[in-house]
Amino acid sequence: MTSEEKRAEITLRIKESEIYRGEVFLHDISPYLMDEELRVEDLLVILFMDFLQRIKEKGNSSQAMKAILLNYEDYF
Repeated sequence: MTSEEKRAEITLRIKESEIYRGEVFLHDISPYLMDEELRVEDLLVILFMDFLQRIKEKGNSSQAMKAILLNYEDYF
């Protein structure tokens, strides 16, 4: 890691049922992963990185904020 790179740690609280959904999803796609093993944590990192990339490309708009809140309203 260079001196310009920064790290951040994110702690998430996720419902147990959502974790199970992620495990089922990973099990379902495992035949297509060519012996690559993914954990739910890996899937969350991929999804978060994709989210950040889309924010960089499209900007941090009020529409994006509303979509985030709508998707996570059950957790607040």
